[in-house]
Amino acid sequence: AGGGGGSLTVLDCVGGASSVNTVDTRERHHSLVTWKSLCQFRVEAVVSRAHMAVYSVLRYYVGPPVMVVTTCVGVQYLAQVGGDGTNSWSMLGDAHSWTVVLFTLLWALLSLWVPGKVFSGPQTHFGYTPVYKANGFQFFLVSLAAFFLLVTCYPYVSRDIFHNFQNILASCNILAFVLCIYLLVKGKKWPESTEAIESKPLLYEFYRGMELHPRLLGVDVKQLTNCRFGLLAWELLVVSFFLAGWEKNGFSMGHLVCATLQTIYLGKFFWWETGYFNTLDIILDRAGYYICWGCLVFVPSLYTYSSYYLVAHPPQVSASTATLFFILGVCAILLNYRIDWEKEHFRAHDGKCSLWGRPVTYIEAQYKSATGHKYSKLLTSGSWGVARHLNYTLELLLSLAWCLPGLGYGVWPFLYVIFLTVLLVHRVFRDEEKCRAKYGSAWDKYCKEVPYRMIPRVF
Repeated sequence: AGGGGGSLTVLDCVGGASSVNTVDTRERHHSLVTWKSLCQFRVEAVVSRAHMAVYSVLRYYVGPPVMVVTTCVGVQYLAQVGGDGTNSWSMLGDAHSWTVVLFTLLWALLSLWVPGKVFSGPQTHFGYTPVYKANGFQFFLVSLAAFFLLVTCYPYVSRDIFHNFQNILASCNILAFVLCIYLLVKGKKWPESTEAIESKPLLYEFYRGMELHPRLLGVDVKQLTNCRFGLLAWELLVVSFFLAGWEKNGFSMGHLVCATLQTIYLGKFFWWETGYFNTLDIILDRAGYYICWGCLVFVPSLYTYSSYYLVAHPPQVSASTATLFFILGVCAILLNYRIDWEKEHFRAHDGKCSLWGRPVTYIEAQYKSATGHKYSKLLTSGSWGVARHLNYTLELLLSLAWCLPGLGYGVWPFLYVIFLTVLLVHRVFRDEEKCRAKYGSAWDKYCKEVPYRMIPRVF
């Protein structure tokens, strides 16, 4: 019995030692795991900070000057490639180019100075309500009539504009830089509103802009640059290039289709101009190089490029083929108008209406504004139940239709539709980011109800 007891004591001691060793091992393993996790967390934090540092450098210090230089050089290069190579140009422009640019600017200002109906845009998050002049379509028609009167009195005006296009862009460039510098100084020293924004590097502030709704000479800057100068220049240049091509190469159905589709599109825009004041360009983008230079220089350059290119490179498509392109473009315009009408019809009847022969369906959404909580309805019927941005898809189809007369010349006549595809896809994500932040869970529910962005079952 004594031996047995001794054996038990020895076994107990061995077992106890084993338990202690096991506990120590577990503690050491736990400490090692904790240490490894801590090291991994610190490494990930360092990598994350490094990524953020690189992103900040690229966004605030590298991106703005690179974009400014490449875009300024790019528009002149495109004009050189698309022209007939017979004219020289100066970075300062010339007397003719400054006459064209300043007269267009004065004409745009006059349209906003004349007495008339005004439109109040959506209130900002800091309580400011921008005010615009609501005479867009009248301005469009009168401008076209005045231009055709000018052509009657001065038959070579279109040819001169085509041959001097690079100098016109150079003058637009200088005008845009002067305006953007003024807007930067004004936004920092004499802002229009009491909005408080975080200070950023100076080049980034120049590129992004300081204020959402600055005013100059009694008018809203973005209505002046985006609508009254940029889009009017687009229209008048497109018409000028068609007339210049007719004079140079003879009548072309393809060039006429290119110019006519753009004229219809721009006429539709000016008819709906007050609706534009609810878009991202107006409510989200600040008035700086990105938006103001874009409308003063980039729009007259790239947006007109298909028509400009066809002056020195006459369309190779037949009249019947061009007619098919015209029908395609008109169908896209009509369908796009229908989509916009559905949204306005829904809003006008506060959701108590029918689309496609059925009562509309929608999702109730609540959001917070500067004046408190508000409610909205997210339409899930009709075209807006097919895809969340089907109007963008039809806009791309229309732009393709007016670029198609340039078939046979490679990628150059299609630069606008390529650019617009990138722009609108990017805008889809910007718009949805804004809506998700505004509507929260209601937006997520809406995305489940309407799962496609632009093309049903594709994207």
